[in-house]
Amino acid sequence: MTNQEKIKFLSRYKTIDRRIQAKCDEKSMWMARATKITPTLSDMPKGWQQENKVETSVEKIMEIEKEIDTEIDELCLVKQQIKASIYTVSDEKQQEVLERKYINGQTWEQIAVDMNYTCRNIWYMHGKALNEVKIS
Repeated sequence: MTNQEKIKFLSRYKTIDRRIQAKCDEKSMWMARATKITPTLSDMPKGWQQENKVETSVEKIMEIEKEIDTEIDELCLVKQQIKASIYTVSDEKQQEVLERKYINGQTWEQIAVDMNYTCRNIWYMHGKALNEVKIS
């Protein structure tokens, strides 16, 4: 596996995290719609339309919750795979670089400052770590 393929694999963590957040936002929108549906009090029998709106919103919320659960399961699996891959690297500093970059989403500059290295040193450690990473 090339280093580019390893980077792509490790980068999936944040992508899935963003997809789950989008699903949660969509669920919140549907929840807001469902709670804004208010009955209109009238002599005329129009209640079936309100019930239909509530029912549609509840069905959509349930569908989105299923999608979120599926994506959360996928995220947990990917997290385990990524962490297991990171821990195949023998050097702890190199492991830390990979964790900070791919799990915590830090920039190269943040990693360098936090670990008290130059960016060039961090890139070097990252390259050595990628060469050692094993993805199963």
